[in-house]
Amino acid sequence: MTESGERQQQPACIHACLKIGGISAARIVLWLAAITIVSFVIGFGILALSGGFPPGPDESLSLFRHSAFYTPNTTEVPLDGAVAGDIALTLGAGELRVRGGAPDAVLIGTTVFSRAPEWQPELVQSINNSRKSVEITEKGHKGKEWFAVDSPNSWTVLVNEKVPVRLEVNVGAGDSTLDLRKITLESLTVNNGAGDTTVELGNYPDRRFDATIRNGVGDLTLRVPPESNTRIHAETGLGDITSNGFVQDGDSFVTAGFNPSLAFNEITLNQGVGSIILETL
Repeated sequence: MTESGERQQQPACIHACLKIGGISAARIVLWLAAITIVSFVIGFGILALSGGFPPGPDESLSLFRHSAFYTPNTTEVPLDGAVAGDIALTLGAGELRVRGGAPDAVLIGTTVFSRAPEWQPELVQSINNSRKSVEITEKGHKGKEWFAVDSPNSWTVLVNEKVPVRLEVNVGAGDSTLDLRKITLESLTVNNGAGDTTVELGNYPDRRFDATIRNGVGDLTLRVPPESNTRIHAETGLGDITSNGFVQDGDSFVTAGFNPSLAFNEITLNQGVGSIILETL
């Protein structure tokens, strides 16, 4: 082939190379930008949260010591005779760990470490028809404090293992580790704007629950017992999905031996940018 012929083929080659599976590079870039913007809107929406939950009709508490500095605060929220619970956690920026292990008479026990007293969360609790509700909210930082090197908080939350609970977790930016294997879940909602999220679930043969997990930017790992009756719908904007121990059924992933005629766990995963890892352990 002559040199002029090679030069004529170069634009066509470049155009073809910019096509990936029939999708132009420009469109991929636009998708990535859109996903990133939406993810950060979710994250910063939580980060900018400046108002606490309204006080419940029964009791409003401020159990965290607002004068604390570099010192973890611990507190417990009693069941007060309740037989079920609603738990809502909202953390603007930092690290969140949730697991079982609260004493029998306690709905949740918390250890909160904040770098500044004003970053201590607010706690509101109430009880209605033998159902205890507790909401812990970090009210938000101001201006550049969100991006200070020493700004993130660290929360550890222990949940009662014997009473059924509805759990909601909201994290603006940071890593979340939710070890829920011993917790009796009625429902689960997780929203994480930016950061890695790891969720471990247990086997609930006599109770079905639904879960929705949204992760903006970062990796999302979900682990369930292999003997559980679980179906997962997973969507990712930009990233891959890997599974170990699951059977792919169309757009869904199910545990081996999945039987839709029995009680089963229905889980929906929405991932913006990052990988989804599904494991049976």
